[in-house]
Amino acid sequence: METHAQLLTRSKMFCSCATDYAGAPPNTRVCPICLGMPGMLPVINHAAVEATIKSGLALNCEISETAVFARKNYTYPDLPKGYQISQFELPLCQNGYLDIELPEGTQERIRIRRAHLEEDTGRSVHEGIFSLVDLNRAGVPLMEIVTEADIHSADAAYAFLTKLRTILRYLGVNSGDMEKGALRCEPNISVRTMEQKARGEYGTKVEVKNLNSFRSVRAAIDYEMRRQIAVLESGGTVEQVNMGWDEVNQRTVLQRSKESSHDYRYFPEPDLPPLSISREWVEEIRATLPE
Repeated sequence: METHAQLLTRSKMFCSCATDYAGAPPNTRVCPICLGMPGMLPVINHAAVEATIKSGLALNCEISETAVFARKNYTYPDLPKGYQISQFELPLCQNGYLDIELPEGTQERIRIRRAHLEEDTGRSVHEGIFSLVDLNRAGVPLMEIVTEADIHSADAAYAFLTKLRTILRYLGVNSGDMEKGALRCEPNISVRTMEQKARGEYGTKVEVKNLNSFRSVRAAIDYEMRRQIAVLESGGTVEQVNMGWDEVNQRTVLQRSKESSHDYRYFPEPDLPPLSISREWVEEIRATLPE
C-alpha cells in the first residue's frame, strides 16, 4: 500500500508559498520556485522534515542519520519542473510496522518499508475538450508511506488505513481529509498461485491510482483481486499497469502502462544538500509524541 499524506505546514516544501490553496483562485499560491522557473533554488522546509520524523517514530521506523533528496523524472502537464523532488535510495524513515486488528478479532503486523518526503503536484481540471492546469497545490509537502506486501485482504487494507489516518491526525501532521485530497491511497495488488507462493514469488502487480475514500479502497481491491484471478484461470497473463477506479460502475479501468523505478531516472537532487539527522534531534521529537 502506498499512502500519500499532505503535511500540515504553513508553507510549501521548497519555497515560502502558502499551502492554503483550497478554494483559492487558480495559480495564486505560486512563485518562481514552485513554478520551476530556470535558475530558482529550493530550500528544505524544516517543519516538514520534523513532521515526517515524528510520523516515522509513531510507526516504529528507524530514522536515518542521512537522507537524500532525488529527482524523479517524468512528464505530466501539472508537474511544472518536469521532475518531482522526492527521496529514493536514502529515505528519512524505514523498517517500521503497524499492528492492526481484523474484524474477526485477530491481529496482524503490517511492515512499513519506508516513509519519505516529496512535493505534491498541481491539478489538471478537465472541461469538455479542454484541460486546465492549477499549480496552487504544486510543491505542498507530501509524505509517502509504503508498506511491504503484508496486506492479504480488502478488510486488512481498510483496517490499516483507518488506523494510519487516526495516528497521523492525532500527531497533528495530516488532516485526514480524503475527500479534499489530503490523504490519498494507491494499493498495489497481485495474486499468485500456490506454486509461486511455495517459491516465495509474487504475481504481477497492478496499481490502482489516487483512491480518496476507504470505501473505494476496499471495493477496488476486491474487484481487482477477482479480475486478476479470472484472467489467470482463463489462461491469460496479468499485465503491470496503472488502473483507475470507476466509482459509478464499481470497476477498475486501464489508465496507462506502469513505470518501473529505472524509468524515472532517479539521481540525487544537485540543488539540495543531504539531510543530516542528529540522534539528539530525534530524541527531542520523540519527547513530543502524544500518548
